[in-house]
Amino acid sequence: MGPTSFSLDTALANLSKAFSSIEHLIVAITYVIGLSLIVRGIMMYRIFANQTFGSAQRGEIAGPMVHLVIGAILLYLPSTLTSSLGTIFGSSEIGQASDLINYQTLSSSEKWQKLTNVVVEYMVLIGLIAFVRGWVILSKMGHSGSQPGSIGKGLVHIIGGILLINIVDTVNLLGCTFGYMGSGC
Repeated sequence: MGPTSFSLDTALANLSKAFSSIEHLIVAITYVIGLSLIVRGIMMYRIFANQTFGSAQRGEIAGPMVHLVIGAILLYLPSTLTSSLGTIFGSSEIGQASDLINYQTLSSSEKWQKLTNVVVEYMVLIGLIAFVRGWVILSKMGHSGSQPGSIGKGLVHIIGGILLINIVDTVNLLGCTFGYMGSGC
């Protein structure tokens, strides 16, 4: 196979197949991060118990709790994602590219539809990464000396991730809100 055998159809098909594998990899990494945060939170409580048992020192109890709560959220990522999508969009279904308001293919070409589907799948993947990253940023609030503004950064990543995961409904919502989509709203 030489360089002349490249086709856009083959490239788009291969890219579409890779998205589900990458999504499964991200979910598996999220499970590992969640489990490690839970273990770290338990170990922090153990250290806290040993310190307070031997002395009259008071320790910080909120740090380990942040690790436990965010670890549980990441460990139950599919449920967290379903409830987050349901909260923002009223449905846990992720929209497809063909559901865009005023969606039309150029010259009835299936290539444009395939390209649009790949772009939507890519946005969903980026949204999933941002959603997980937001929770990881929030988990750093359990450390002493965390950076100011971390809560805001984490929340922006979480909400932005949810909006990107359901990019089709986000575009439809913004289009209807600002009147760009016509009477399809």
